[in-house]
Amino acid sequence: MKIELKTVEENQVASISHVGPVEEMGELIGELTGWVIQKRLQVTQPPFVVYYTSPMEVSTEKMEYEVGIPFKGEAKEDEHVNIKIMPKHKTISTLFKGPYQEICPVYAEIMQYIMEGKYEMIGAPREAYLNNPQEVPENELLTEVIFPVIDLEDCENPTENVNITENPEITIEEENSYTISPIGYAKRNGMDAFLEIDGKYIPGLKELDNFSHVMVLWLADKIENRNMLQMYPPYSMNTFTGVFATRSEYRPNPIAVTTCKILDINEEKGIIRVANLDAVDGTPIIDLKPYMPSFDRVKEPEIPKWLSFLWPEWVH
Repeated sequence: MKIELKTVEENQVASISHVGPVEEMGELIGELTGWVIQKRLQVTQPPFVVYYTSPMEVSTEKMEYEVGIPFKGEAKEDEHVNIKIMPKHKTISTLFKGPYQEICPVYAEIMQYIMEGKYEMIGAPREAYLNNPQEVPENELLTEVIFPVIDLEDCENPTENVNITENPEITIEEENSYTISPIGYAKRNGMDAFLEIDGKYIPGLKELDNFSHVMVLWLADKIENRNMLQMYPPYSMNTFTGVFATRSEYRPNPIAVTTCKILDINEEKGIIRVANLDAVDGTPIIDLKPYMPSFDRVKEPEIPKWLSFLWPEWVH
């Protein structure tokens, strides 16, 4: 199996979001294709599906995914079809030939490739369908499996694609200075992520197991370049932004925050198993805050078009 690193250019995408069995995907693609034809738009790439949930995590009826067709032309979205922007970004992908139901091992192999290489996932995986199951036999079906990623080697040499503005020199009076001490460290074991809390802070975990999610504040201590105030973010490589309009780790103060699902807490040992943690092994954890919808969720948020496709609206 040939796995490739590619750069995907920006595209307009007509899409339909759906919750239900993946077997309903074909009907949705047909519906979306008809909409594109009716609007007299030019299809530029094969249809694809972005999977926001996994059959390993939810039942068939609760699968959440989005069907998309890239196009050229002008069109307005309606109550059923959305118009979004697929930003310029990098991907790790491979071409699979065969029945759709045999594709799962491909995902595992690409995930292993990403973990062993200098890459980090930045969005939900997707499948692009290069031919039609109504026109070819199952063993001739061609599916491209695609994972949006950051190439970490680019992050090690960021001056190639960013505008660097030097921070002004600031003198802090000694009495106003302060020290941040880690309360623990992130640990990774393959796909599993853990927060290992230092013994003296373990009493602070009491009652955290009654929450479903925790906001993890961590220190991007491996980032040395902190004077980058403008950049092309890796998840939208043709959008020039200020650092405060990104989630980049290249910040004046390298503090990052990730909201993680709590999978298990061993309060006695101070170990929290979490999902969706994007900190690397050995990252210092500087604080934990329980996720509380009344404080941390906004009812009708707005984001730029160039951020509308790599991530779902909600993470479950």
